[in-house]
Amino acid sequence: MKFLTDDARFGFLVTPLKGRGMFRFQLIIDSQLIGDTEPSILGTAMARLGDLTHLDDDRLDLLSSDRDALLAVLLNEEELHDRTTLSIAESLDDWLIHGYVYKGNVVVVARGDEDGSLMGPTLVAVVKSAEYDQIVDAARSYWSSINSS
Repeated sequence: MKFLTDDARFGFLVTPLKGRGMFRFQLIIDSQLIGDTEPSILGTAMARLGDLTHLDDDRLDLLSSDRDALLAVLLNEEELHDRTTLSIAESLDDWLIHGYVYKGNVVVVARGDEDGSLMGPTLVAVVKSAEYDQIVDAARSYWSSINSS
């Protein structure tokens, strides 16, 4: 099941797999599907995605001008790094993902990370908080209903 923004630039792909509690979980960021198809247990993901850190740091305005500079700030500033890094599902192990709330928007930044070496473009999705909350709630409800049956 896909849970997407109206413009399909951000969302989740949540598919139940054989075996109780196992799901395929991938993210859609910047209209690109990321993550692999390995089974994941989604309790941590569902909790973490619904509780992103709210930030008020002017360095985050870099998003409008330079995605790579934004990622560098998130990687190198310990306080921002620790508060925004999302380790949410086994299927996303080869991705570096940051998420946070800034000025009424949820921002998700991702880049491929193979064995500690960043690769590919920096992907960014910016979603109004209200729309993001609806997507997370819908995905969480779906996951919960499948997981409890």
